[in-house]
Amino acid sequence: MIRASSCDGHAARPEPTRHVGSPREPGGHVVPFIAFLGISTMSNFARAGAVALVASTLATAGWSTKAEAQSQPRPDVQEPRKGESYEPIGIPVGGFRLFPVLELIEQYNTNIFATEHDKKDDLITIVRPSLELRSNWNNHMLNLFASAGFGIYASHSSEDYKDFRVGFDGRLDIQRNWYLYGGVQFNHLHEDRADPNATSSGKLDEYNQLSANLGHYVKFNRLSLKLDGRIDDITYTNNKSATPDTISSRDRDRTEYTESLRVAYEFIDNYEAWVQGGLNQRVYDRKVDSGGFRRSSNAWEVLAGATIDFGGITQVEFFGGYRDQNYDDPRFGHLRGPIFGLTGTWNPLVPLFVKPFVKRTIEETVSTSYIGYWATIFGVTVDYDLRPNIKLTSSFSYTIADYKKTKSAVGVTNRSDDYITFEIGLRYLPTENFFIGPSYQFSNRNSNLPDTDFGRHLFSIRIGAQL
Repeated sequence: MIRASSCDGHAARPEPTRHVGSPREPGGHVVPFIAFLGISTMSNFARAGAVALVASTLATAGWSTKAEAQSQPRPDVQEPRKGESYEPIGIPVGGFRLFPVLELIEQYNTNIFATEHDKKDDLITIVRPSLELRSNWNNHMLNLFASAGFGIYASHSSEDYKDFRVGFDGRLDIQRNWYLYGGVQFNHLHEDRADPNATSSGKLDEYNQLSANLGHYVKFNRLSLKLDGRIDDITYTNNKSATPDTISSRDRDRTEYTESLRVAYEFIDNYEAWVQGGLNQRVYDRKVDSGGFRRSSNAWEVLAGATIDFGGITQVEFFGGYRDQNYDDPRFGHLRGPIFGLTGTWNPLVPLFVKPFVKRTIEETVSTSYIGYWATIFGVTVDYDLRPNIKLTSSFSYTIADYKKTKSAVGVTNRSDDYITFEIGLRYLPTENFFIGPSYQFSNRNSNLPDTDFGRHLFSIRIGAQL
């Protein structure tokens, strides 16, 4: 699934890497997070009052006394000078620190259904509470987290959503350079209307996703081994019916398994070459969908790559390889071809981080005429600290989605979609406990199929409190 960027206020499919929240001082500040769990059931009048209450809570919390302690700097971030850190410090809880965050976003969306014609705009209020409990141990690691997102539309209440997630991840240290890691999380999310598998009418596509991963890493001198496994169980909850062109929501329920083994060799300090083999199995709950197709599949892939650290200023990992996805239905056959990817961080100046990324994957589709599609994404994010408490963030991505037709789709057009997403945002922190700032996002789809293009603008202002 291709997802819009983070500024749009919509749910994104969870990834293994999580962006950590913020901190505060004990004594009543956690109460607003609990109070917000009832907002989504209120009338419009009551919602307005609740939003006003949250805004006042944020303001009160944001101007609290500046905390004394400094948070631990992240390994990829230059440590600020003493007295300049605006990172939250958290609430001590035994061997853990608790980081609560409450965020209120007011957003204007120029095209809420992501359509080419008959566009509808709306104002959206988004409330995001979150809690994270992080261990502060010398050995091992355990993090627990919970968050939610409530979207309330001013004129199109059918688009309201209630997302949430809860889970944990951790690491068990056996010896130096030898550990086990894993995690479990449950998500209830919705698909953004701009997603290629979402429809522009009817109910929002909502789904539950239960994910678990377990891995093992060990390094002997310069040789390292990494074994990883992951399970994702995806269940759609709104039972949207099939159409002549798309399968039903129940036809999309599936469990995905992935397994991989990486062997790496550090031939020079901070220069590592590696090879990796992987398997995946996509098992649909219904062996035969409403269109008469068997969509389950399995795949293998081989990769070769390198991970390089150029003295802390530049880090990069890149790889290339081949993947073959073999479908159970003989009318689907194979979806195969080269895969590649890149992630990097360039830190030429203390306040500046440039992070390019490239990724090519095989994605599922709801269309009855296509097997799936290759999604190739090129992008970059840029973070710049204008001052220690003023942070500018921008990103750009370009995605190519190339669909492969089923063998039975005679006379169907070869589909190709191009996506462009650009966003920019500013975050101002008067204290480490309060933040505010605007953001803007533009997203666009250009397809060779008729009536599937769209463009939309999102204008947002956010205010938040953190401990």
